[in-house]
Amino acid sequence: MFKIIKEIKMGKSLYEYDLHSTDGLPYAIYFSDISNYIGHHVPLHWHREFEITLVTKGRVKVFVDDIEMILENGDGIFINSEMFHGYTKIEAEAAEFITVVFDQSFITGSESENYLFKKYVGPVIKNDNLKFVKFSESVEWHSIFLKNMKRLFEIEIPETNYSEFFVREMLAREICLLHDNNDLYKTPELRGMNFTISKMTEFIKANYTEDISVGDIAKSANISRRECFRKFSESMGVTPFDYLDLVRIKSASLLLSETEKTITEICYETGFSSGSYFSTKFKKAMGCSPAEYRKNIKKQRSQ
Repeated sequence: MFKIIKEIKMGKSLYEYDLHSTDGLPYAIYFSDISNYIGHHVPLHWHREFEITLVTKGRVKVFVDDIEMILENGDGIFINSEMFHGYTKIEAEAAEFITVVFDQSFITGSESENYLFKKYVGPVIKNDNLKFVKFSESVEWHSIFLKNMKRLFEIEIPETNYSEFFVREMLAREICLLHDNNDLYKTPELRGMNFTISKMTEFIKANYTEDISVGDIAKSANISRRECFRKFSESMGVTPFDYLDLVRIKSASLLLSETEKTITEICYETGFSSGSYFSTKFKKAMGCSPAEYRKNIKKQRSQ
């Protein structure tokens, strides 16, 4: 059955720590009415799972990383793992949508480096150009993708026997569609949410391992420090410092889960100035220490 959602539970790094599961399986399907969220928007956040959303009423503005777009009624979007994303209301319009959030293990099994993962899921996650795919009925293969999603949601409305198998089958089909249409691997030709904020976020992503200041970030977009703070507050809902820490912690969490590097090595490699500061920031953002995070990831993968 659908879960009604009205808020996103996340840490200081904008990492959504809420567990997305249904009867112990690593997926969940949510119904959202944008009017029920504080400020009529789903705040910018990120998680390791894939996300697919279908708009069922009205229109909604979607942000993915530094790109914005409008989803009309009937449109959908696939959002890749670990992408910053959020949704917001368009003026006075109503907007409702259904979202499925699922871990790759739901369709490939619990071993993150097994055959199915390496052949089908890994290339999607690891493709730097594939932030998202926006779907509309006017494109033939998009129409098939959207039809699959509607069938998936229809399965979940009256909970039926074996519905979990059908959900997994539909999600596997969607991954296959992504692979069958290689044009989606190109960088999205869409307008950034704001040219100035886009220049600054790209600067941070390219230089987060260095000792950079707000002055450096502002200079990358040729604006003042004061304007830099204002732009981040208006567009992202965070300060430039918050966003810099967010990028560093996100990178650190990936290194903790995918490499055997020591915590000290990861600390300095991701731009933090000391081990204690890194541990404090990481625990505030992720709810656990770097060592506990690595232990939890290994435990999940062994289950």
